[in-house]
Amino acid sequence: MNHPTFRRCLRYCFFGSAIVSLTALAGAVYQTGTTVADLAAFPPPGQMIAVNGLNLHLYCLGSGSPTLILEAGLGENVLSWYPVHAKLAQTMRVCAYDRPGLGWSDPVDAAIQPEEVAENLKALLHNGGIAPPFVLIGHSRGGIYVRAFYHRFPEQTQGIVLVDSTHEQSPMHQYPYAVWDYRKQALQIAIAEPLSRLGIVRLLGIVDADRRPSPLPAEILAAKTAIQNRTDTAHAVVNEIAVMRQGLDPATPPPGSLSNLPLLVLTAGNLVNLAIVAREAVRSGKDVETEKALAEIQQAEQDDLARLSSHSRHIIVSNSGHFIMQDRADEFVGVVREFVKAFNLTSGSNRQHHSSAGLIPTGKIDG
Repeated sequence: MNHPTFRRCLRYCFFGSAIVSLTALAGAVYQTGTTVADLAAFPPPGQMIAVNGLNLHLYCLGSGSPTLILEAGLGENVLSWYPVHAKLAQTMRVCAYDRPGLGWSDPVDAAIQPEEVAENLKALLHNGGIAPPFVLIGHSRGGIYVRAFYHRFPEQTQGIVLVDSTHEQSPMHQYPYAVWDYRKQALQIAIAEPLSRLGIVRLLGIVDADRRPSPLPAEILAAKTAIQNRTDTAHAVVNEIAVMRQGLDPATPPPGSLSNLPLLVLTAGNLVNLAIVAREAVRSGKDVETEKALAEIQQAEQDDLARLSSHSRHIIVSNSGHFIMQDRADEFVGVVREFVKAFNLTSGSNRQHHSSAGLIPTGKIDG
């Protein structure tokens, strides 16, 4: 054995390990310090309410009854509702909140099922002094959570609005594409979580809130970016995706009936318009036929959700991406106000097309 060479290798390994350890330590200190600074610079706009040993963030504006409850999508927080929250609150009480680990709410270690989300929300509203009845508005993955709330607490639910909602069987419907997409998504987030603890995700701007054209003002984007760079956010998204992947199982049951509950389904027109989908596929280098097939699945799922209630209305919002409440804020506020005010919609699932001038391009965001 060449002892000098062996000793030299040991020195290299030692110094290499020391550099990696020091770099990781510096990254962790940076992440912790900037997180503390961000929380000081961007305090929660609402109240922190104790729920089952956690502090959850509840942000209410306006007054009146019923109260609108805003349930955000995967990885999102109360700020995703910024363009419509205050406008809706001009005529009614509107409460947004952050699920555990998202926004300003405390994290939890384990993944939670939709029924547990519903239980947490019910306790949060009770502890926050917000009395039923409620009209629940769920965006994307939040659509599953508001339906779970209705099935758990039907007597407290006066109506539901689904905003480009996820379908419980969506991964199964998108087979064979979804298996790879969900695995890739889960892998990316799983890698991002430890990297976020070292400040690398923050440094690279991977989850910055302004990575797509957005109508959100600069100060809201800055706050949203700061909150999304928390390590807790990455962990919460990992937990939610773990539950979402259960939908890949062919035994996953379909969405449960909403009976005759007043239901409004808003569908992003840009994601089901085949001409727009094909054009965007060419622009982004994706397979046109695959993207069109997925758009047809999206349309079928949205139609299926609209059939959950015999007292429903289905609106396809033209020139809107996945974040309808941002891309078409005024139209969103108008139809929600009409829905809440009347509750006398025509029986059956009647699809209507609402068009608006202008186009704000957005990509397809699952969750």
